Amino acid sequence: MFMILLGLIAPQSMAASGPYMWGVGPVVNTMVLPGEYPVGFPKETKAEDADGKMKTRLDKTGGDIGIGVHGVLYMKKAQRVGGHAWIQKGGGDFSSQNITLEYDFAGDAANGVTVLAGVGGGFGKQKWDTGGVGELTMNTYILRGQGGVNYRTKRNCYEVGGYVNWNIPGKQLWDERGDAEEVEASGGFYPTLGIEATMFFGDFRPPQNRGGGKGRRKKSGRR
Repeated sequence: MFMILLGLIAPQSMAASGPYMWGVGPVVNTMVLPGEYPVGFPKETKAEDADGKMKTRLDKTGGDIGIGVHGVLYMKKAQRVGGHAWIQKGGGDFSSQNITLEYDFAGDAANGVTVLAGVGGGFGKQKWDTGGVGELTMNTYILRGQGGVNYRTKRNCYEVGGYVNWNIPGKQLWDERGDAEEVEASGGFYPTLGIEATMFFGDFRPPQNRGGGKGRRKKSGRR
C-alpha cells in the first residue's frame, strides 16, 4: 500500500522500465528541539496561577518516540521521491499520527556514503490529555525539510538524518473537563527539530549493475 502511494507521485515514464532503485522499511524518530514540545499552547488552555500569571494547564511533551514506515523511489541516481507514515507518543499524554511526502536530491560522497537533502509536506493529527484537566486535539499541516546520509548494499540501505517539521495547526479543539462542550482554540506554535533512522529493504542496485545475462549475440548466417 505504501509503495503504491509513492508510485502515484513518480513520473509515468518509470512505469515501463521500473524505478532506478527503491526501498521501504521501518523508521524510528524523536524530537530534539524544543526540549519540551510545543513552544506554546493556545490561550484557551491557560488559566491564572497563584502568582496571577497565565499558565497552560497541559503538560508539554518530553521523551517522545515515533515509529513508522519510510519508503523511497529513486527516479535517477541523484533524485528520489519518498514518504513517511508514523505514530508518535510522549509525555503529557501526547500522541500523533502523521504522513508526509518528500523530494530529495542525493550526491555521492567518499566510501560509498550518500549525502542527501530535500523538502516535503503532509498532514497529521495531534492530541494532549493531561491528568483529567482537559484535552487538546488538532489537525496539522506539515511543512518539512530533511537531510542525512545513507549507505547502500545491493538489497539494503541504512540511513540516518535530521528533519525540521513546522506543524501548522488547522482546527484546534479544547475540551476542558467539566465543560458541556468543546471550544475552538487559536494560537499555539508547533515547530520541531528531530533525528531519525531507517533501515530499508529493496533493490539498491543501479540498472546497469543488475543481472540479465550477456548481451544478445547477433545472428549470423550463410548467404
